Amino acid sequence: MHKKKSSIVFLLVPFLFFGQLKEESKYYNWFDQVLGQEHTGLHNGKWYLDFDVNRIYDNRHAFFRSDEVLMGSVTYSGQTYYDIKMKYNLEIDRLLVQLKSSSTASVIKLIPDKIDEFVIDGSRFIRIDDREVEKAENILNTIFYEVLLETEDLLLLKSNKKVRNRRLGDTGDRMVYEFTSANRYILSCNEKYYVVKSKYDIVKIYPELKKEIKQFYTTNKILKKSEPDRFMKRLFEKVVQPSQLNKEL
Repeated sequence: MHKKKSSIVFLLVPFLFFGQLKEESKYYNWFDQVLGQEHTGLHNGKWYLDFDVNRIYDNRHAFFRSDEVLMGSVTYSGQTYYDIKMKYNLEIDRLLVQLKSSSTASVIKLIPDKIDEFVIDGSRFIRIDDREVEKAENILNTIFYEVLLETEDLLLLKSNKKVRNRRLGDTGDRMVYEFTSANRYILSCNEKYYVVKSKYDIVKIYPELKKEIKQFYTTNKILKKSEPDRFMKRLFEKVVQPSQLNKEL
């Protein structure tokens, strides 16, 4: 594929002023437009059909943020594709991409092992193939983790999950589904993974910060309830990370 791209560039550069395409994302978008997305590596996946259409209760769907397609990028089989329409199904932990040819649009379920990372609606997810994560979480089907904070000393991750629940519809004559969140925070530090469910889990990891951690929880109760992701990120930025920097001095 790289050889094909090189030949196209050689022939078209004088006419398309290729030197003006400075940003990496624009560079790859240009190639995909020339070759057609249906001919790129993203087509290497399985067709996806949503059998839950019109059977979701009160818009409580299985997807990340929205059941409509969101814009993002994905690194697939070593190549990064930008400005891709995608959805992330949190029940089955699979990334779906919408590819449009000249006549039709197809929804493809990408092969997880070929995905290094992806960004959807501004949130970055990475694939972690590590039995230690599975052991820490006590679950075996999590593949992609949202990166909330990444430093030299730690990696704060979030496992986004949704669980299917059955119930009768408002008319009482058919079964519908609603999906509820079952998220977990995972901390990677000291070459280990830890599940973080409460302040006590963090204190076990950083016993020397017991007082500071409890104080942070006390003074940020509203933030924890309204924006738990932001709360966790700020906790590690303001309390944990400074202490690790001081250790290095």
